[in-house]
Amino acid sequence: MENYSKTVGKPQTLVWHANQNTEQKQIFGSIEAKKIKSKQIEVKAPFNKIGFGAFRNITKVKRIILADTVDYIGNEAFRGCTMLNTIEMPNRLWRIGKGAFYECLRLKFLEIPFKVKRVEEKTFKKCRSLNNIILHNGIEYIGDSAFLECEALDKIQVPEKVEEINFRVFYGCKNLIEVKLPRGLKKVGREAFCNCGFSTIELNENLEVIDESAFLKCKNLTEIEIPRSVKRIEKWAFHGCPKLVKVVFSHDPEYLGDWIFNRNNVIVHCKQGSRVDQYCQEFEYGSKYV
Repeated sequence: MENYSKTVGKPQTLVWHANQNTEQKQIFGSIEAKKIKSKQIEVKAPFNKIGFGAFRNITKVKRIILADTVDYIGNEAFRGCTMLNTIEMPNRLWRIGKGAFYECLRLKFLEIPFKVKRVEEKTFKKCRSLNNIILHNGIEYIGDSAFLECEALDKIQVPEKVEEINFRVFYGCKNLIEVKLPRGLKKVGREAFCNCGFSTIELNENLEVIDESAFLKCKNLTEIEIPRSVKRIEKWAFHGCPKLVKVVFSHDPEYLGDWIFNRNNVIVHCKQGSRVDQYCQEFEYGSKYV
């Protein structure tokens, strides 16, 4: 049976306690969610899982509290909750599913519980108000488009165990001006930082691959130093960066793709007679010998 009560000090906000169901019930799903009439929700025992798409497109919900019994959030659980601005998650939570917070337009802050080791594909895609997210160093994986078009995000520290920034992870984060990459990062994936706002980014010494269009249209980027560990730079990696004027190579990568940079303003600092020097001559980039 459903239990309704008023939030202290906020009579306009009702709290729905999801703790009066049968003992056999464990998954809080869309059937339970559709019964909700309040703006604040507390999911309690006996529920321990939030099911696939449970709250999808329930736009009236503003605050969700998950009790200590909840350890699992299913795919697209809160997708399209456009009014959701606060969610409290328990420490025992170990999985947040794909697209769980997709298009939660008003969500501003979130801290990933320590037992969660993966940020799945599209988890925070188009969370346009997300300004601050805390990623602990136990996180090992960040999936495709995880933070795509999180336009309010201004800084990020990628966890130390992450070895690859996948396809479009930070695509369209236009206000992202501060990025700290982990020491063990091996690959920056295709369009990973496309159309981001930083003017400079320090690439880590263990990086091996900068994939196609990885930093495409980073319109404020002014200079970049390529670590000696880099083996491949794919086509258009830094193309569409009109303010990029200085690129420094202290070695020859094994592969350089077509039109890595814009031709007009960039000066490539490299060794005379190197493979990079020959590449600059072929594509008519300006060069300066070091």
